[in-house]
Amino acid sequence: MTDAAWLKSVNSKREHEGRFDLLWNNGPACDSSIAQSQQPTTHMSHSRSSSSSMTSSSSHSQPERFDYSSGRWSPKERFWVAHQPFLLSRGYRLRPRYDPNWIPSWEQSGDPIDKTHCEDSIYNVKCILMDATRISDNCQAVIKLVEPWTDEIPVARYLSSQTASSDPRNHSVPVLDVILSPSDDDLAFLVMPLLLDFERFPFRRVGEVTEAFQQFLEGLEFMHEHNIAHRDACYFNLMLDASNIVPNGFHFIRRATEDGVKPIKELERWSVRPVKYYFIDFELSTKYPAGATHVMDVGFLGQDKSVPEMSLTVPYNPFKVDVYQLGNVFLGIVDKYDDLEQFRPLCLAMTEQDPALRPSAAAALQQFEAVVRSLTTADLERRIWFRHLDPIWRF
Repeated sequence: MTDAAWLKSVNSKREHEGRFDLLWNNGPACDSSIAQSQQPTTHMSHSRSSSSSMTSSSSHSQPERFDYSSGRWSPKERFWVAHQPFLLSRGYRLRPRYDPNWIPSWEQSGDPIDKTHCEDSIYNVKCILMDATRISDNCQAVIKLVEPWTDEIPVARYLSSQTASSDPRNHSVPVLDVILSPSDDDLAFLVMPLLLDFERFPFRRVGEVTEAFQQFLEGLEFMHEHNIAHRDACYFNLMLDASNIVPNGFHFIRRATEDGVKPIKELERWSVRPVKYYFIDFELSTKYPAGATHVMDVGFLGQDKSVPEMSLTVPYNPFKVDVYQLGNVFLGIVDKYDDLEQFRPLCLAMTEQDPALRPSAAAALQQFEAVVRSLTTADLERRIWFRHLDPIWRF
């Protein structure tokens, strides 16, 4: 199986939820010893595979499961081992584990070593994504496998263009590089900065929340102004640049650690503001023709399955879906923390069941800014807590 066929097979089996939680089947065949015959599952318009197809496929014999406790390369990781020399030649260094000449560190000592204490024992389950270091400046990056014939690369590159990047409202993840596979024209490596989930660290002050909401609304307004619908403006596609919050960095897999072992020490967002927030994952995004109005589209897309109008057959306004999806994320934050009730009317407006009653992204931003203008400096600095947290722990 070619690398692109493997990626297509994975994509057809994935549930399009903005994350890359791969099935526990074998990955790309990087040598004949791990080649597997996998057939892509048919799907339509990015909808979930039917339960009947999943049932029928599960009845077939499954390949023997890999023993992840061994610390060895998994079949899926072998793809990256095979491409490590090429990526190194293009200026990106993978972790030592993916060097083709890798010898496990726990086997290099005469004394018994618990491999779980060794960074190079940490395997990557989400093999569509891999972390790397850009050699020229030591920048921490993430490399995503993509199919170059989809809209993902054109949309991401458009949003990273010099003109788009000059607009301060643009909060789309920058594209550092696009590298075509040396062995498969249907596969490419999309290189971006390494970011963290936007709520990886709890919000502690009202102003931290307003900073995040402001940037996400600006970013959505900017995309829509350029006739780009994200189509998955949901929780797991909202990120932050953690370089100031965790100055010593974080491990790509064990994100609560600096190096896979040592716990991170994070700083309060408010103390290192401004914090930069980004939209990621333009896999489902669509750029409509410039000047097009009354855009309508179909498709059951994204992580949020509660969008009332989404359909495979009945056209809907994709921009209003973006507003609903982002509004639902905001509503989750307002529900989770105390002292954010001033933002609830905005969240409820953005998640109106009737899309005609929802504000545009630009109108939602204006409504948000009106609320922020009513807040004093003391209001923004006020400490917030999880609603469920017992007062005894609030200090």
